[in-house]
Amino acid sequence: MALEQDILKLLREEGYRINEAIRDALDDFLSVVEEEGDEMVEDLEEDFDDEDDD
Repeated sequence: MALEQDILKLLREEGYRINEAIRDALDDFLSVVEEEGDEMVEDLEEDFDDEDDD
């Protein structure tokens, strides 16, 4: 995943050490962000469909 690699690169540039716990937390965070983004898109599509029905 490109976003994950970009975040890891930024963390390294700031001097943070990357270990397995950081990688796991980042994976979990990105999973939540992706799920929430998908739900937002679905909600927008439903709202758009509802407006078309009116």
